[in-house]
Amino acid sequence: MKELFFWKVWSPSERRTTVAALIILFLSILFFVFKSLDPLANVIRWNVLSEVAEISTVIDFLRIDQWQYGVTVPSQLVTENFIASVMETDILTVQIFWFFALIGLSFLLAALTTLSRFWYLAGMIIFILLLAFARPEALGVFGEGSRTLFLLTVIFYGGLSYYFHAFRPDLGVSIRITGMLGVSAVLAILVSVASPLPFPALAAISYSLPFWLLLTVLFLLVVSTEIMALLVWISTTGSGKTGKSGLVNFLVISILYLLLLTLIYLRNTKQIDWNLTLIGPAYLALTAAIIGLWGFRKRADSTGGLIPFRTTGFWLYLGLFMIAIAFAAFVSGSANDPLMEVLEDVVVQGQLGMSLLFLFYILVNFYPLFKQGLAVHKVLYKPLRFGLTQTRLFGFAAVIILFSMQRLLPLNQGIAGYFNGLGDLYSKTGEFTLAEQYYKLALQQEFQNHKSNYALASLALKQGDNNAAAYYFRQSLLKQPSAQAYAGLGSILVQENLFFDAVASLQEGIRAFPESGELLNNLGMLYAKTNVADSAYYYLERAEKATKREEVPATNLLAILAKSADSRLLDSLASKIEEKSYISWQANWLAVQNLRQNFSKRDFQSTVIPADSLLSVSAFAYLQNYTTNQARQDSLPATFLPKLAAKNPLLSQDLSFASLYPEFYSGNKLRAIDILSAWSEEDGDKKQQYRKVLGNWFLQLGLYEQAIQQLSLVDGIEGTLGTAVANALSDKQAVAVILLEKIQGKESAAAIDQLKKTLFSGIKPKMKSDSLLAITIKSPSDKNFDQAVRDNPFDAKIVAGASEWYRRKKQTKKAYDMVLTALRFNEYAPELWEQYTFLSLEQGLTEQAANGEAKVKQYALPAGYQQFMNRYQPMRALIEKQRAEFQ
Repeated sequence: MKELFFWKVWSPSERRTTVAALIILFLSILFFVFKSLDPLANVIRWNVLSEVAEISTVIDFLRIDQWQYGVTVPSQLVTENFIASVMETDILTVQIFWFFALIGLSFLLAALTTLSRFWYLAGMIIFILLLAFARPEALGVFGEGSRTLFLLTVIFYGGLSYYFHAFRPDLGVSIRITGMLGVSAVLAILVSVASPLPFPALAAISYSLPFWLLLTVLFLLVVSTEIMALLVWISTTGSGKTGKSGLVNFLVISILYLLLLTLIYLRNTKQIDWNLTLIGPAYLALTAAIIGLWGFRKRADSTGGLIPFRTTGFWLYLGLFMIAIAFAAFVSGSANDPLMEVLEDVVVQGQLGMSLLFLFYILVNFYPLFKQGLAVHKVLYKPLRFGLTQTRLFGFAAVIILFSMQRLLPLNQGIAGYFNGLGDLYSKTGEFTLAEQYYKLALQQEFQNHKSNYALASLALKQGDNNAAAYYFRQSLLKQPSAQAYAGLGSILVQENLFFDAVASLQEGIRAFPESGELLNNLGMLYAKTNVADSAYYYLERAEKATKREEVPATNLLAILAKSADSRLLDSLASKIEEKSYISWQANWLAVQNLRQNFSKRDFQSTVIPADSLLSVSAFAYLQNYTTNQARQDSLPATFLPKLAAKNPLLSQDLSFASLYPEFYSGNKLRAIDILSAWSEEDGDKKQQYRKVLGNWFLQLGLYEQAIQQLSLVDGIEGTLGTAVANALSDKQAVAVILLEKIQGKESAAAIDQLKKTLFSGIKPKMKSDSLLAITIKSPSDKNFDQAVRDNPFDAKIVAGASEWYRRKKQTKKAYDMVLTALRFNEYAPELWEQYTFLSLEQGLTEQAANGEAKVKQYALPAGYQQFMNRYQPMRALIEKQRAEFQ
């Protein structure tokens, strides 16, 4: 444990600083792991494009025995495709990089101050040179092109470090690190406040990228032999106790390790095409770096005091480690694949070249110790024959040879990565021309790199150039294809109506990424658009299992079922489908319920309405389908839909029409009919729809003459059939027969014959108002009468009964209003004119009463009229007598 927690013997101040530094290092490793899991996901998002289409459903219907007449109105079906976004740099990633990188740089500079004068000056000179190449003047802190920021940085870092080195060598490392962190914080605040650039953090990393790349490469080469040193420790750690040689074990695991590196190198250089997924280069580098926290101590001790581990070596190593891990996280976070490949090559070729020479170094120096079964790891950095410095020089030469065998491709990729960074900067600031130039410069260095090609495709999409975007998407697929690029290419081909090309592109993408639920979903929807339901269902079912956002393909599956399945199959499938809260899925589910004419109670999802009331496609479809489906259960949409219509002009007509359904079925029927009647008189493409719905509503209310007026103006079979039904129900069988014969050839003869039998059998449709009337007769009360009138304010028997009830209770005005409302649409009902006459007399309106009496005489049967007169004449005589006495 003493070896593991070596800082336990350090001073309290050093221990606290060490623990804090290790915690920050751990957080930086988490940052890297999170960003490296899926680099493209850091800059490209999978968005969902929702589209809405209408499907005919029967919401309004009139049942007569076993037969029903209904009219079709549209319900909304939502279909969704995955769309890969344009490439965008995440500023938060950049800011987190600077947090860890500046802490690492502070550790590094603090460690330099503890070195001897020669090495301190050498280190600071290198730092200043690298800082100059980082072009801090590009940030424009003190004016465009001003080098004042560079001078201030040199003065602050250089002055403080020289003070620590020359005047206060007695100060501990904690104070030195704190001082450097203070300088870093001051400079960071200065740049963020004084720089005129919109994204100074991104500009700073873009221009200083070579600086951080060189430090990262240096660190990766420093740790390149740590795994081999670990293998020595594993092979010989128990040798002294057992007396057994660990040579064979060491050779076996070392050769396996070198073989793995060789295979990865051959795969990276395209000399073999094997899919090696045992361990990636990133994890090899991370393993070596973590091992180095302990391994570097032995190497520092072997320098003869040149790099004391406690005061210098540990902090130097920790600073480089933090810089390297933060830079690798930034590279992954920006999906800069040329730089990712550079770092991979440095890891693989660095470990391969350096480890080969290190293996030679171990065998030459310690072969006798291995044979004797001694603990070689204890003297690993105390060579007997071949020096450690020579080993590292020859190892570095081996790395250079490996790079040269690639024709210095990593160098070109590093330059391409630098240009990509500048392209990201100018793309973020909206300077697309400059961004395009830098991306194209990157392509000149490495023409197949995914980052540049996808970024250029993104710029083309932003500027509306689909042809250029398609070209660059294809180019991005040459070396490192991505599901996002295939999706982007497929989307463009669909927009250009190149259906078969789009299908071929997506099929190629699925062969490359068979588990991409996004591509499977998009291909399924392509087939759905051409009504190839089997293929669409197959790919969407696979997509539902493959993608984490399973609700999207599930929504599309519902849409396909709604379009292609018959009512029996829908009923069967509906009981097996697991319900989802996703709004688009809910919208389609309600459309399916409309198809099934299932209007059972459902809860309303209020979250569908955003705070600004601007509706998405999914929200619009859900609201319209919910309103029509729940019109008999929920009257609330009649209140808020008109308000939403005012905020959504493009959807205003559809939302306003939908709001009439809860008004008619659960609210104010008169208001719904008045509005729809007015709309049906206006010219417009919805005129026919309004008339057939209004006609059906009149049928449901028993207003057959008004139904005939509306439905006779509706083109097609719905209008003719509705007019025939209305005529039959109003005892005009001859007209109904003629109309039914007109549609004899359009519908099956058996269905028409069955309809005739039903219509001419004298069976009347059963209405809810009939049962409510029976209730009022059996149990008359204000509540029962109000409910009956609300259900059918035009029914002569109901309104007459309610009017008589309220007349007796001396609520003449309420009764009078009910009668006037009913007479607006049911002017041929003698029962209503009777009540109108009586109510007029009670209010002293004798002229109105006389007109009412004439209407009763016109519409009532003789016996009914005589019965009316028996009541009317005494009432009239009494009123005239009272007037005569008053005079």
